[in-house]
Amino acid sequence: MPVQALDARITALEAELRELKRQRLQHLGRAPKALDGVHVLDLSRYIFGPFCTQMLADMGADVIKVEPRAGDPARQAGSVRVHGDSASFLARNRNKRSLAVDLRQPDGQEIIRRLTTCSDVLIHNFRPGVMTRLGLDAERLRPLNPSLIYCSLSGYGQDGPLATRPGQDLLLQGMSGIISTTGWEGGPPVAVGTYLADVTGALTAAYSVVIALQARSQYGIGQDVEVSLLDAMIALQSMEATAFLNSGALPPRSGSGHWMISQPYGVFPTRDKWLVLNAHSDEWWRRLCAVPEFAALADDARFASREARRSHGEALVAALEDILSARGRDDWLAYLSTYDVLCAPVYDYAELFADPQVRHNVMVVEQRRPDGTPIKVVGLPVNLSATPGEVGPPAPPLGAHTDDILQSLGYDGADVRRLREQRII
Repeated sequence: MPVQALDARITALEAELRELKRQRLQHLGRAPKALDGVHVLDLSRYIFGPFCTQMLADMGADVIKVEPRAGDPARQAGSVRVHGDSASFLARNRNKRSLAVDLRQPDGQEIIRRLTTCSDVLIHNFRPGVMTRLGLDAERLRPLNPSLIYCSLSGYGQDGPLATRPGQDLLLQGMSGIISTTGWEGGPPVAVGTYLADVTGALTAAYSVVIALQARSQYGIGQDVEVSLLDAMIALQSMEATAFLNSGALPPRSGSGHWMISQPYGVFPTRDKWLVLNAHSDEWWRRLCAVPEFAALADDARFASREARRSHGEALVAALEDILSARGRDDWLAYLSTYDVLCAPVYDYAELFADPQVRHNVMVVEQRRPDGTPIKVVGLPVNLSATPGEVGPPAPPLGAHTDDILQSLGYDGADVRRLREQRII
């Protein structure tokens, strides 16, 4: 059949399918979610993979979290516990079902093979080669489900000279170059104060999975997806990397600003607290100088252009600090906002979560654990008008859904008891 005829037939079928989906939506009885009907088999651990799959779960995907019988190590990670559970685990595993199984055992591997037949996506972050040794690599699973999206997450890539090295957030912050630009000249390198590489990798992975789902919808194909922390962190710094690649100049430390941007751009002290101020462009500089207290700076030849402000950055910062010391932070913020100056407070977490805008955005949500104890978690950063996500059940107890999942795969009560007695589940 000619391509044009195929396209016409596809268009007609898609229109019919959309109408059927519209009719189904009328009978759903609740607001639909963007990833309703998507089944994700999550073999990942710690932060990188679990945060990716939580984002998918928040948008409606049914995520089965496969854990070793001792649990995801993140359950015991970190120094903060919430009613006995790790804050790290609670923050990245809501809306999931937990299956505890020993993947080293043949019967445990068989459970994964059965789950693969009814999954749309499989995600893991084992080191390259581990899934092959378990008999769960893409080549052996794809015949069971040709449309499977098989997503492999790693520190450095699935092959290459560093492929088998352990990948962890701090290591990738160091290797990716971002630490080399953070901190002050003359001082030690400074890591970013959150798991920047893991979260950047998770966002990249979730984006990749959704793209692969769209490709499958478009072309009817499954495929392998690979995301590494190294590549995600390099992509995060694309502007800075492009500047280096085309100039060869190594960036200096950024201090509290940015090495590519002239002052004023950074963190400044006031009489009581700190604020951030950005007037590095000519337009924003004119806004700042329209404020009476800063008007004299407009007549200073050292600050007459962006390049001049870059050359005399230290003098400009000193002048700004002298002016800003006259008032408290909140007074300055209210006053500068009337001139449309780009400024904001430097919050600690207590101030952040008390802020009216954060409350308005519902970025803190309370959940109830199975025993009834409350926990607070971060809300959804994405708002969809027709298919909103949901902060549903909290991170599950280890193996809480094992029996239900196995029974859905055809294991009867005797099978489940045998697997438990043999310490496979």
